Amino acid sequence: MDDKKKKIIKQSVMIAVAAIFIILGILSIVQATGSNAGLGYISAIPNIILRYAVVIVTNAIGIMLMSAAAGTFNGKVKTVFAIAVCVYSTIMTVPLFLAFVLMFPVGAGSTLPEFLDSMVREIVIAFQNLVGNNGWQYVIYTLGVIMGAVFLAVPILSTYCTVKDIDLFKVIKEKLQKAD
Repeated sequence: MDDKKKKIIKQSVMIAVAAIFIILGILSIVQATGSNAGLGYISAIPNIILRYAVVIVTNAIGIMLMSAAAGTFNGKVKTVFAIAVCVYSTIMTVPLFLAFVLMFPVGAGSTLPEFLDSMVREIVIAFQNLVGNNGWQYVIYTLGVIMGAVFLAVPILSTYCTVKDIDLFKVIKEKLQKAD
């Protein structure tokens, strides 16, 4: 088998597996929020924090694998594919980031508008049941905000480097070697 066919097979497998994880990620969000998406195993998880951990892991795997698949293409296809994955990733990550930001006031006892409060309060209560209503919950919220910021920044930076054809690791390595 020649290299071109191997590359096409590799790309196809990566895209297929990534698509499966992305679909599972979307369905797991629907299931974790209380609707029936046919993923009963998520509803069977007694702790909402663990349910959302499944959501984060399945989406992260799908997004990272699809991003890696985008990097295997060339030219305009690579650029459009990378931007599409970045947009999807950003759309999926903004609610995660905002949820962790909103946990601070809810954890302190504030009430948010109903649609936001219902999204966050159950998770805050689960964290409070896990670690108590003390400073540890705010450590977790802070780590969540940092995680959300990283999940936003890395795909955007990666897409920028892909579109501009910048090998970020090579640039960093060269900068470190010059600093020595």
